[in-house]
Amino acid sequence: MSLLQTVVQHPSEAPATSHADPKILLEGNPLLEKWAHVASGNDKIKVGVMTCEPSVNRSVKKGFFEFCYIIEGLIELTEDGGEPVTYKAGDTFLMQEGFAGTWRTIEKYKKVYVCVYD
Repeated sequence: MSLLQTVVQHPSEAPATSHADPKILLEGNPLLEKWAHVASGNDKIKVGVMTCEPSVNRSVKKGFFEFCYIIEGLIELTEDGGEPVTYKAGDTFLMQEGFAGTWRTIEKYKKVYVCVYD
């Protein structure tokens, strides 16, 4: 097996689909599509592509951090006690371990994500 793997931003295979966890959902009932590409280090690192429809949910990074690159769409993140920050196609951001706030999907997004777990 090669140690070089490509993260395909527009996968041709069908994604795994689900709906957002109702425990964190604040508005909407968005469909999630996920193409998980790589898991390594005993599942301590996960990389993939994901889409989500407009909605609002709590986002808490407990025991891991997440890096995101927005391929399509528009989102707004508001850290608890902070000001809203908007991200659109081409933007990247990192939510450090311990981040807690609100994730508002304004326009359906597609992102590449990297999660690193403790």
